[in-house]
Amino acid sequence: MTATAVPSARAAPARRLPRRARSGLRTGHVVLAAGWTGLSLVMLVLPASVLVQGAGAGFAVPAMALVGNGIIPFFAVGTVLTGAALGIGTPWGLVRYRWVVAKTVLALTVIVGSVVLNTGWIEAAATGDDRSLLWSLVLSSAVHQVMLLTATVLSVEKPWGRWRRA
Repeated sequence: MTATAVPSARAAPARRLPRRARSGLRTGHVVLAAGWTGLSLVMLVLPASVLVQGAGAGFAVPAMALVGNGIIPFFAVGTVLTGAALGIGTPWGLVRYRWVVAKTVLALTVIVGSVVLNTGWIEAAATGDDRSLLWSLVLSSAVHQVMLLTATVLSVEKPWGRWRRA
C-alpha cells in the first residue's frame, strides 16, 4: 500500500509588523487622528465665533486658511497612511473587517469634502463679506467633526465583525 499525501491548502502567513514597529505606528496613528480631530474642531469654532460675535473675520478667515490648507492635510494624510500601514501589517487587514472599511470611507470622505468644499469657501470668505459662507463652513466642519468622531468610536468598539467569504 502506498500512501499519497494530499498537500494541505495552507493559507499564506499574514504579514506582521514587528512588535515595536506596530506599537510605534499605532501610536503615530492615534496621535495624528487626534490632531486631525482637534484641528477639525478649530475649523468649526473659528467661523462659528465670527457668526456669534459679528466680528473677527479678519483674524478667523486667514486662520482657517492656514489650518485648513496648511496643517490639516499633514494630519489627514498621515492618519490615512498610518492606518493603511497598520491594515497591511496586522491581522486587521485593509478590507477584512467592516469597521476598518467604514473608517477608511469616513476618512477619505472628510478629505475629499475638505478639499472640494472648504477650500473654495475659505477663499471666497477671504475676498468677500458673505456670512452665508461662514454658515457653510460651520455646517461642513460640524459634519466633518461628527464623521471623525464616528471613526474614533469605530476604532474603539470595532463593531460588525468580518466580511463573509463567498
